[in-house]
This record gives sequence, structure tokens and C-alpha cells, in this order.
Amino acid sequence: MKDVNKAGLVIIVLHVVGTVGMLLPQWVPLMKTLTPANLIIVTGVVIASQERKTSAFYLYALLCFAIAFFSEVVGVKTGWPFGSYEYGATLGIKVLEVPLIIGANWLVLVLCSASMVRFIENKWLASLAGALIMLGLDYLLEPVAVRSDYWTWHAQDIPVQNYVSWLVLAFILHRGLHFFPFSKRNDVAWYVVGAQACFFLILNLLS
Repeated sequence: MKDVNKAGLVIIVLHVVGTVGMLLPQWVPLMKTLTPANLIIVTGVVIASQERKTSAFYLYALLCFAIAFFSEVVGVKTGWPFGSYEYGATLGIKVLEVPLIIGANWLVLVLCSASMVRFIENKWLASLAGALIMLGLDYLLEPVAVRSDYWTWHAQDIPVQNYVSWLVLAFILHRGLHFFPFSKRNDVAWYVVGAQACFFLILNLLS
């Protein structure tokens, strides 16, 4: 429990500092520069907190990263399935015009949302519930992402297509997760999802 509390505290502190920094104009450039490091730390904490990591877990993690990353590559190159968009500089090093950290962020969100709904016995319903949690986060994230140069939509407004495709891909990744025999419990899941939701909600309301 002590290790969980420490890991949760790291998540909370990172997001509190990030929230305050993004609300202070003089700190915004620094906060943007630190965004990739923040996401890398969160990814490390989530993976370290995954219960009983097996070879099946690492195989799923690799597949999840690859599927999500290359879906984003296709999206940037073709405008499908999410819509027409491009990534800015904030999220760090890019490969094929997509930041590498994007694949890791998809993995983090899938693992955390899957942990939150692991009590649902029906795997189809659990997958849908997890995907809906991720959709809710994306809805909060999108306006902040555009303002912070995470990515830019070519259309004036964020397309509905993006939310539909996000939900579908999240559902596929959740459904696939249940075919891999590893524990779905992650003790920092609520910390991560709660901290990210608060971060984006506050920035939407105050910035």
C-alpha cells in the first residue's frame, strides 16, 4: 500500500504542477517543453504498478503500442479514421510525423481504464465501459491539446469522426486485452485517470 500511495502521489504532484504551470502564462513554455517527460514518467509508473507482469502483459503492451501508433500514422497521412490533423512540437520526438509518446499514452489509458472496469464480468461490456472512459478523457483533452500545440485539426472544429473513431479503436484495444492472460489490476489507475480528467477539466474552465 505504501508503494501505491507513493506512486499515486507522484501522479498527483505531476498533474498539480502541470495544471498550475499551464495557468501561469510565464510558465507555459516550460510546461510544454516538459510534457514528453511528464508522459514518460506516467507511463513508467503505470507499467511498474501493473500487477503480476507476465510475458503476456509485455506482448499485449507491445501490440497495443504498435496498433495505436500506426493508427495515428495512418490518420496523419490519410485523414482516416480520426479526421485530418497534424501533430505539433509539444509531444516530442516524432517518427512518421507522429510523436512516439502517443503509442505509450494509448497503452496507459487502456491499462488504466481496463483496471477501473475489471469488476464487470462480461468482457464485451467491460470493453465498452473502458472505451467510454477513454472517450470521456478525449472529450476533455481535445480543446487543451489544440491550444497547447499537441496537434492541430485542419477543419475549424474538432470533427465528430474523431470521437467515433477514438471510441472504436479504444474498444478494439480493450477487447483484445481480454485475450491475453494477465492481471488487469493496476493500483494507480484511478490516480492517473482522475488526475488527467481534473487537469484537462480545470484548463478547459480557466485557461
